[in-house]
Amino acid sequence: MKFLTKKQIIQFNKATIVAHGGNFIPPANFLHEENLDYLLEIVQSEMFGEEVYPAISDKAAVYCYNIICNHIFTDGNKRTGLAAALIFLNLNNLDIMQSIDDERMTSFIIEIASGKINLDECRTWFKNNVVIRIRHGLVEDI
Repeated sequence: MKFLTKKQIIQFNKATIVAHGGNFIPPANFLHEENLDYLLEIVQSEMFGEEVYPAISDKAAVYCYNIICNHIFTDGNKRTGLAAALIFLNLNNLDIMQSIDDERMTSFIIEIASGKINLDECRTWFKNNVVIRIRHGLVEDI
């Protein structure tokens, strides 16, 4: 399994701000850097020899939810949280179902940011909407 690095997540934040606007305070735009360090640990953590977040969809949800809700950056947390989750899935040969359009995705991310969706609900959403990539661009549910 491939995980995201601190440097990659910072790059995602900077790229979303460059592409869509916002404020980037050099060198890394941190509001709460310690929350990113915690995220990088918890997404791979184990308790009593068992992964705390065993499924790849769980880990994608943890990236997304924690970046958005823990205000890691001064700006661009929603976009960065979504980017981190999607890129993590792609690195592990997974993706979001094609039926999830921009409007549904935006609504989901706004609900996380506004506190209407908790981490368990976020995990369920990813579990229900992640698909495996198969050769020649075909996908199937996991």
